[in-house]
Amino acid sequence: MKMANTVELKNKTNEILRRVASGEPVIITLKGKPAAAITPLTEDGLEDFIMENSSAIRKKIARAEEDLKAGKVVSLDDYLSGRK
Repeated sequence: MKMANTVELKNKTNEILRRVASGEPVIITLKGKPAAAITPLTEDGLEDFIMENSSAIRKKIARAEEDLKAGKVVSLDDYLSGRK
């Protein structure tokens, strides 16, 4: 696994991104300490990444789980027909 500091990231962005695109994660350090990870991302994995990292989507899922636990459910047929 490659490690790069912020200066390397600035000066070698394309090289670092090519390594990541080929499957190798890169750890970015800030003042000698790990600060971020750049990991490979495919078009197929983009939707999963967004869902896992979107605070808005996580809030909606949490609300839906609360509704489910409280018994607030609607059948798919009723939802699709507008009879909520």
